Amino acid sequence: MIRTNDKRRAQRDRHDSVVEIFGAAGKLRATGRLADYSASGISFTSDATFAKGERFTARLRLLDKGVLDVTGEVVWARKEGLRALYGVRFESVNRVNPTGELKGDR
Repeated sequence: MIRTNDKRRAQRDRHDSVVEIFGAAGKLRATGRLADYSASGISFTSDATFAKGERFTARLRLLDKGVLDVTGEVVWARKEGLRALYGVRFESVNRVNPTGELKGDR
């Protein structure tokens, strides 16, 4: 399918992993399933409800990027059955090194 009015600023790659969404106090608020990601944002499904314009922190685990802590804003949402699909634009992205892993280790 060719998108004629695609406003994306970065190429998206499909991905299927868990997204953990945290509230303001740093407590786990919800989880979701990543649909795709790019350098500028993600889309994910969740049974939790998020409003357009809502900001939150999330943790992503991507095989080729590692573990990322991101902050972002919900820029669109649409219902898909009992769940919803959300589009999030990143405000910040930080790579997290799991315990015992040194930067640059592969």
